[in-house]
Amino acid sequence: MASKEQLLQKERAKTLGELFVAECRADQPNYDTLRTMCLNGADVCYKHAAALHWAAKLNRFSLVSFLVDNGALNEPVSRSIIANMCNNKGFCDENEPEFFEVIDAVRRKTGDADTDIFVPYINSMAVQGKLEKLRALMKRYYLTEAEVANAVFIRIIFEVILNAHDEMLEFINKHVNWQNETALDLAVSGGDWVVLEYLINSGKVKAEPSEKAVSQAIFTGATEVLDILLHCGYNFGHNMQFLKKACRAAFNDGGRMLRYMLEHGYKATDVYDGNTARENARIDGNTAAMAVFDGKTE
Repeated sequence: MASKEQLLQKERAKTLGELFVAECRADQPNYDTLRTMCLNGADVCYKHAAALHWAAKLNRFSLVSFLVDNGALNEPVSRSIIANMCNNKGFCDENEPEFFEVIDAVRRKTGDADTDIFVPYINSMAVQGKLEKLRALMKRYYLTEAEVANAVFIRIIFEVILNAHDEMLEFINKHVNWQNETALDLAVSGGDWVVLEYLINSGKVKAEPSEKAVSQAIFTGATEVLDILLHCGYNFGHNMQFLKKACRAAFNDGGRMLRYMLEHGYKATDVYDGNTARENARIDGNTAAMAVFDGKTE
């Protein structure tokens, strides 16, 4: 059992922590007050760096630097909070000099030159097609083109394609061999038909997605994706798991995907889970699927 003194110390630490976070959230934080709290044992990392979280969220760059200097990086999540400041609401080009000053403070404090802290910024600039920003980043921090290009997530590359940022896409393709089966499955399962067309037209990826990816496309009603796959010779027919997905989707889409399946060779009499598709719809109380089957008598 904890002693009375230990309980008092715990309560004191909690009170100091709450006051510290509250001061960081104030409209005009008092740095003298914060320094005094630190000298008196306030935990800068209280509640998983709550103070840093609010300072970053409110785009208070000087306060973030103060917290870094006073030990905020001892909390593992702090580095991620700082790296993602570039994605905060209200962050704009004018904030970049202050943002990079914070990054510099982190690098000085840790003494490392890891590129992970730049990843959110790199992806943010990539999705906006701001290649000049990435070149400025490379120049400032002596990063190579390959390091920057490899930091761009596949989903962000998809957005680059959708937004027609051709120069950015060319830059990425110069250094990253991302066009593969994984990207194909992501495009199919996500219903990203523009990306799917790009992948197939590039000639690097065949239209051979996994069954799981096609099932997800069916469930979400991505008919454009399925049309492209069929046009490229994908064998879509007589997979009862596909039919089952379409039937389940009818609960949400009113039977739209199921009608598509029937138009492409599937039947109400096809069997999965030991019953015909129509019988399964009746058992499940799937009125939308029943309506489709009743309008498609075999």
